[in-house]
Amino acid sequence: MRKDRATDAIELLYEDEELALCCYEVIPKLEEFFVKLDQVLPEELDEDFFVELAQLIRVNLITDPNYKKRFLEEKMGVITLTYELGSEGLEVAKQVAQELGYKLIYTEVLSEVAKRLGVPEWKVEDYSEFKYVPSKLSFFDLFQLDKSLIDFGAIFGEKKKEISFEEFREALVKTITAFAVSNRVVIVGHGSACVLQEYPNSLHVKVEAPFADRVKAFAKNTGLSLEEAEKQLKKIDSKEKEFYKDLCDEDIDKINLFHLKLNTSKLSVENAKELVVKAFKLVVQE
Repeated sequence: MRKDRATDAIELLYEDEELALCCYEVIPKLEEFFVKLDQVLPEELDEDFFVELAQLIRVNLITDPNYKKRFLEEKMGVITLTYELGSEGLEVAKQVAQELGYKLIYTEVLSEVAKRLGVPEWKVEDYSEFKYVPSKLSFFDLFQLDKSLIDFGAIFGEKKKEISFEEFREALVKTITAFAVSNRVVIVGHGSACVLQEYPNSLHVKVEAPFADRVKAFAKNTGLSLEEAEKQLKKIDSKEKEFYKDLCDEDIDKINLFHLKLNTSKLSVENAKELVVKAFKLVVQE
């Protein structure tokens, strides 16, 4: 029987004298939180990563009185928003974050995953092959298009460094989880609904639209013909479906990962935002 991954992290928190002075009443709730994380986070996250999370929480508690207050009141809220390319999901996510006063986490994932993988940070939009995906500028898009191996050397003009999908997956899971622990965040895409599907106090939303409407929007945003836009969108949808299957053995087209699905061909961005905010307050009881 394996040792609980949370044991070392919990011991670290109880043994921290500075934490005891400022926030001792929080530590029992932290213990409950870590036990829950041990039950719901992907298996590839080891004891060392749980210690990393404990250190991150420790810093937040010591430096941010509001973080302590939210933990005591059990209002540690996280929203993931997954969207189909050509829907207005990214705009919905921005407005939800603004309404709640939460931080929008999107392109930041690129930087953190790159650091964990030990490769330079870059902007996907500068790599010509991916310029037709302007609204999903992230590390994830590379793996939408080819999930096996990415030759970072070819991109950066450096010595070849291949990163396997398994290495990417581990770095991505750690990055998403660390952002969730930072609290009060809206995380866009990157498989976050998979990674955090049972994460405490989280709401998972998917924004969709009929394919024909998405093709028109995609063509307008990229300057492609309708025929070419349809071709590219089908390719992206297919790769995204494969990605979610590999990441967590889930079908992104089904409801399994989500509390709520919204159709932006039927809803304005404003109304979609209001529905997400109301659902979040019901689920998280904030």
